[in-house]
Amino acid sequence: MDQAIQLYSPPTLHISNCVTVQLTEKNYFLWKTQFESFLSGQNLLGFVNGAFPQPLASIPVPAIDGQVSHVTNPDFLAWHHADQVVRAWLLGSLSEDILRDVVHTTTARDLWSALAQHFNKVSDSHLFELQHKLQTVEKLDKSMDEYLKEIKRVCEQLASIGSPVSEHMKIFAALKGLGREYEPIKTSIEGSMDAQLL
Repeated sequence: MDQAIQLYSPPTLHISNCVTVQLTEKNYFLWKTQFESFLSGQNLLGFVNGAFPQPLASIPVPAIDGQVSHVTNPDFLAWHHADQVVRAWLLGSLSEDILRDVVHTTTARDLWSALAQHFNKVSDSHLFELQHKLQTVEKLDKSMDEYLKEIKRVCEQLASIGSPVSEHMKIFAALKGLGREYEPIKTSIEGSMDAQLL
């Protein structure tokens, strides 16, 4: 049996059962959380966070006559095999638009870093747009479930670009967008929260 296959153990969980979302421009935080959890469970997170660095591709072997020759490093073969499996998983979970931006990468870590750079390179105007959306979102004729999911999506997008929203601010944003029929409930909850902050 091939040595690299022996050293690499197939995952006990199928990736499609654990990473259920395809990465788009709007769900990086959710996708990243699922993927990190899956890789961590397979003891493969080191291929994307740098904990498993790439070994030398070849190693020197001294000969009797004093000459040194180089042979392929078996550790590199095993590492490369597992790294390409992780990279293939990553590529398989990307939408076509994002795939075009990272197809030039060669290792799982390169790909992971390129995605982080892509999603962290957010303009101030986009940050302002998300913050404004959170402050002005309204329930109107949406169901309560749809309304709260909309707020959650905005908060996830803010967290994914390094501007997380506190639990208190999430609650205040949700209360602010409710109609007049919710006024007694809003007043009660806001009063309770104000008392906790004092």
